[in-house]
Amino acid sequence: MWKVYGLGERGAAKELIYTKWQQGERPNKGDVFYGLDFGYNHPAVLVRVEHYDGINYVEELIYQSNLTLTDLLQKIKEHVKDRAPIYADAAEPKSIEEIYRAGLNVKAAVKDVWAGIIHVKNYPLVVDPRSKNGHKELQSYKWKKDKEDNIIEEPVKANDDFCDALRYAIHTHLTTPKLLFQSRETW
Repeated sequence: MWKVYGLGERGAAKELIYTKWQQGERPNKGDVFYGLDFGYNHPAVLVRVEHYDGINYVEELIYQSNLTLTDLLQKIKEHVKDRAPIYADAAEPKSIEEIYRAGLNVKAAVKDVWAGIIHVKNYPLVVDPRSKNGHKELQSYKWKKDKEDNIIEEPVKANDDFCDALRYAIHTHLTTPKLLFQSRETW
């Protein structure tokens, strides 16, 4: 960002991961699912994703630090009223189990970072205008660089909680095959 906006250099922003997203409202017509990134010192983040007509509409619902699991669970229940799936950071199986036992449809997310980023980039992305923290993260989420200033296809691990929750939701939900139920006569 400094190279482009501070020094006036061209093309330096290619290190940003998500460059093709826009602000907008969700249509309230599509398939709804959620992404959850756990955190305590850094923010816990819950996002709602609505997939409609090949576009992912994302809204930041929770973005808060210093929440215990009990606090987080209470906040999740305020936002998730139906049995829509919640895809959570698989590194926290104990937390996932506690949320599941509280009656929510939570599942471990697929954690493949690079494939997840590519999958998110395969769809147009529209972010709710009220998702201020999400906007900040998307504008600063970038690839690492090596000593020669070459881009490495691995994201910088800082200020990425919204981006992780977004990736968990989209990559897991839109990759997981849906079971088709057939009658016994078609077996």
